[in-house]
Amino acid sequence: MDTDRRPLGQKVIFAVLILGFVAFVVYFVLFINPSQVADILSKTNLTYYVWAFAAYSLYAFFSSLVWRSLLSNLQVEISMRKALLFTWVGLFFDATVPQVGWSAEVSKTYLLTKDSSLEAGKIGASVVGQKIFNMTITVVAMALGLGFALADYSLPELVTFLISLVLGLSIVTLILVYYVSIKPSATKTLLNWAIRVLVFFRKKWSPEGFKQKAMGLLDTFHTSMRDLRANSKRLIKPIAYSVTSFVFEISVMFITFAALGYAVPVDKVLIVFTLTGVVQTAGVTFFGFPELIMSVSFTALGIPAALSVSVALLVRVVSLWFRLAVSYAALQWTGIRILRNK
Repeated sequence: MDTDRRPLGQKVIFAVLILGFVAFVVYFVLFINPSQVADILSKTNLTYYVWAFAAYSLYAFFSSLVWRSLLSNLQVEISMRKALLFTWVGLFFDATVPQVGWSAEVSKTYLLTKDSSLEAGKIGASVVGQKIFNMTITVVAMALGLGFALADYSLPELVTFLISLVLGLSIVTLILVYYVSIKPSATKTLLNWAIRVLVFFRKKWSPEGFKQKAMGLLDTFHTSMRDLRANSKRLIKPIAYSVTSFVFEISVMFITFAALGYAVPVDKVLIVFTLTGVVQTAGVTFFGFPELIMSVSFTALGIPAALSVSVALLVRVVSLWFRLAVSYAALQWTGIRILRNK
């Protein structure tokens, strides 16, 4: 049965890949002058552009510092090397697995649990805490970008509505994640719903053992979340690391514009960066979709279309292809480590 399902899943992923690529190509052919894009790319300042790769590497480094700091607050100590390695592995799954924005967190929790004797509940609390930081920064950045844009430009009503809609949905999602993470009754309700669904599809399955184990994990998770909130001063360091990580990640876009010789307003980058990030969080990470959304968004905000496509392509070289190359190497090394330890 598993053999039949796996090729089907691969076909679906491949179909989405092709669909995203086709959508981007259609947009490129119908609305963009390819010769203008080629001319802009030929003028790229490679001395500037190489710093985009360094900025993305520093983003991953400070992201691992956030996670390690939160674990330390829970009296869980891991090496900087391991935190960075698993952070890159999380970035790999985040870029390749169709999901709703939690594959990096799940993979880090699973791998660290397998690689050590640490409690999964504590590890889960640390990655959820980091996720809440990231979501909060994204919401604040998008709100600032929209506010600056409305103050400085006369945006089309449709563009304003769509950005406001994404912002509103992001705020609602953040509130729900935070609520579920601090309310044991909410997570237990979700667990019961999940068990009912599983029992519906697996009639002969007895959920008692699974439920008991899951309840123990959730108890540890909520205790750890309570411990994180109890000492707000100890959250200053991971929050500072999280903001620094965000700055380095968004600087990839600023550096790319600089490499193309264009001084882009901060508000437009804030809007497009966070908008693209939210879309990718929703699971649309395949080649074509982020580039399409990024280029269309910049064009809607007044950036020349050919330049918007050029920026989208160069940014994705860093945030997708460079990311995949490094994170895949990290994934392979992690697998070797775990197998060797076993």
